[in-house]
Amino acid sequence: MAKNTEKPKKKGRVAPGWGFKRLSALKVDPTLGPQDAESEGPETAGPETEAASAPERPRKRHGTATAIIVGAAFEAATTPAVRRRLAHVQALAAIVIVPGPAWVAPMQAYVASEFGSRWCFHTRDGTDRRREDAGSVEAARDLSRGMCVMGVSHDETLLPASLRSAADIVVRIAPPDGALMRKAIARFAGRSPGELGPGIAAGLELPEIVAAFRPASGAKNIVRRLEAARHSHVGTPRRVPALATAVEYGEAQRWGLDLARDIADFRDGKIEWRDVDRGVCLHSPPGFGKSWFAGVLAQGCGVPLVTTSAGSWFANGPGYLDSVVKECRKSHAMAVAAAGPGVAVWHIDEVDAAVPERATMSQRAQEWWNVVVSDILNIVDSALAAKDAHLLVIGSCNDISRVDSALLRPGRLEKVVRINPPDAAGIANILRFHLDGELAGDDLGAAAAVMEGSTPAEVMYMVRTARRAARHAGRSLAVADLIAAAMPCEAHPPARLFRMAIHESAHAVILLALEAGTVQGVFLRSAGDAGGRTSVLYAEDDLVTRAAIEDRATVGLAARAAERLFTGAVSTGAGGAPDSDIGSVTVLVASLHASFGMRGAPLYLGAGDELLRAVALDTVLREAVARDLRRLERRADRLVAANRAAILAVAGRLAEARHLTGAEVEALVRGRLRGRRRRPPGGA
Repeated sequence: MAKNTEKPKKKGRVAPGWGFKRLSALKVDPTLGPQDAESEGPETAGPETEAASAPERPRKRHGTATAIIVGAAFEAATTPAVRRRLAHVQALAAIVIVPGPAWVAPMQAYVASEFGSRWCFHTRDGTDRRREDAGSVEAARDLSRGMCVMGVSHDETLLPASLRSAADIVVRIAPPDGALMRKAIARFAGRSPGELGPGIAAGLELPEIVAAFRPASGAKNIVRRLEAARHSHVGTPRRVPALATAVEYGEAQRWGLDLARDIADFRDGKIEWRDVDRGVCLHSPPGFGKSWFAGVLAQGCGVPLVTTSAGSWFANGPGYLDSVVKECRKSHAMAVAAAGPGVAVWHIDEVDAAVPERATMSQRAQEWWNVVVSDILNIVDSALAAKDAHLLVIGSCNDISRVDSALLRPGRLEKVVRINPPDAAGIANILRFHLDGELAGDDLGAAAAVMEGSTPAEVMYMVRTARRAARHAGRSLAVADLIAAAMPCEAHPPARLFRMAIHESAHAVILLALEAGTVQGVFLRSAGDAGGRTSVLYAEDDLVTRAAIEDRATVGLAARAAERLFTGAVSTGAGGAPDSDIGSVTVLVASLHASFGMRGAPLYLGAGDELLRAVALDTVLREAVARDLRRLERRADRLVAANRAAILAVAGRLAEARHLTGAEVEALVRGRLRGRRRRPPGGA
């Protein structure tokens, strides 16, 4: 903005529209009666007083709410001596730093109204993206001529360099707290609202605060609107599962229960805040309830929750670098206000987008993101280290590898927890939550078994589908509706149905024959080229050995062997994707060579799905893995042939029912299994 050199005819006159009056005219009128539309009882004295000897009394409202709020903020940030100097001393250089861009123009108007036409202004609200040397020559020239020059901005670095270096007075306006808002409300409404919490306006921009001030609506209504505005940013708490029963979250639930106990001990004075875990990052594929867990944890610990995300930082501002940083700070301020003297959870959703890994960026992207990431890291540090505001910081993301490693180090989000697919018990708990009292006396075990392997989001959708089916049928919801929603009726040609049943039955039977684990359920439900799913629980009573890995690979290859034996050919259902039968067994066998040193040299080349790339690029490794896979496939052929009757028995029943529990499978194969010859533990 250009400097203001206009000389108004009368001291204190400003451009029309602001409605400012000199705050020195706001004298106490002892004849003034209450102007409230409410009946609030007698006024109580508080810490906001004009003089130490007398409490603040109701005042006549002069000017707009903007004038009163900005004036009260300026008074709170300055002493009478500073204000006298601004009003009378010539050739002054001053800087006023305001809480946000929306404060810049109102603060300029207030200073012009309060301290007269002696001042010329250099204002920066960030919208014109000026260089920091813009206006520097003009400011220096005005000062050398004996003029009073003031810079007003929310960011000191945006002001002319000559003004910053020559400033005689620097005024920093703090964001409005409870004391300031109490004073402003008393001046506007003519009645004090009483004591207000320090975070009554935390995170609110000036226009949002001003919008709560309405003539003749009363002090209490102004407070109510301010609280509603703040809650609109924080969000309305939603119903979430209880932490004590949320077994679907596995390790995250166990950590949360320990944390809830620590917070209770902290409140009781048994431990210091430094002894409490304060940072965690949750990750999983989409739909596993990471964002929900923040609410689960907050509710279980009995503390408020404030959620933010990178998307909101960009959506709530123009998307400039400074606006993104300010939106993050605004959310942090809300979390601090929500904590008050206690504890709050600050949840950063999409943390992989908010704090992306800079090491994988181009140099140009690093130049932009370095500022954002560094500022967020500082905010997280201050949030976790603060002694007066106790915050628990939770990050959540879909891809943990995309989060900047500096955020995941000890002292920040030091604990990283993967949310795994829920087991049958977890599915049952998710069902109970979404059913919300329906089917309270029914056994949900069968429905949970059918849905096992589904994400919590998919379970929620299945419950909604089941309710719709029951509603359209004109009856109450039944467990059968849940099962039907999880396994909708699929019409398959007889040949395809037989192949699907044989495929899944072979997995289950050979697993039991090798005593490699426990069958939890077998399902015929199409998903792409796959015709079903076998849910397996492997024993964890010992570390995995080479024999155990080869047993699991044999179980994976058994379905192909069964298709070949019973239909004469294998299908595409066993391959085609990294998580297919062939993809999974390739990773298992490659891990023997390239991860665990159990075949050949003790060499490490990678782990998990990255081994598929290692196999594709390394000829020697590929040939070694192929030899082992051919050997294990011959083993699978022998086992399938030996257990032909058991596989046919399970396949026949599975084709009819489309789902068998682990107990039903074991009953069908009892006495028919032909397994392996026993080998010593850990043997080859």
